[in-house]
Amino acid sequence: MYRLLPLLFMLAVSPESEKKLDTLNSFIMATKDTVSSIKSGIDTFHAAMMPFMTGSATNETSSPPPAQPKYDAPGQKEAGDFEV
Repeated sequence: MYRLLPLLFMLAVSPESEKKLDTLNSFIMATKDTVSSIKSGIDTFHAAMMPFMTGSATNETSSPPPAQPKYDAPGQKEAGDFEV
């Protein structure tokens, strides 16, 4: 609070201080609008993705993945099986 008083007095005596404050105000308002827009977009994205995430989680637990064949071709041996 006490640090703000010298700044206010300095702004009161400097020329074009109101113009500089208006510029600063417009910058701060644009930043605020941008941050709220990004936050809204993230919230919308999160809300749209939740059904997919919950749907994929239930699919993984309800059915196991299909079994992979042990051999690619008939008569093919597994790696590490050697005939002597």
